Amino acid sequence: MVFASGFIESNAIDDNEKVIRELDRKNIEANAVNGEKITFLIERNTFSEVKKEIDTLKDIDGVRSVYLAYYSIEESDLDSQKN
Repeated sequence: MVFASGFIESNAIDDNEKVIRELDRKNIEANAVNGEKITFLIERNTFSEVKKEIDTLKDIDGVRSVYLAYYSIEESDLDSQKN
C-alpha cells in the first residue's frame, strides 16, 4: 500500500464543504480542516494510482493549491517491477 498526505488550500472557507465532498467521492480521507486548509490522506495500491489522484486534486472546484507533505513507496509498483 502506498500513502500520501498533504493539504489542500481552498479558495474560501465556503468552498471547504464541496471540496471535502469531492475528496470523499474519490475515497480520499479529509483528516482535518483549519480555515482554508484541508489535510488529506490518500491510500492506494500503487505509486501510479497515488500520483494520478494527486494530479487531479488541483482540478477540484474550489481548490486554490495542493501541497504534498509526505508519501511512502513501500511495496509500490516500482518495487514490484524490480522482482
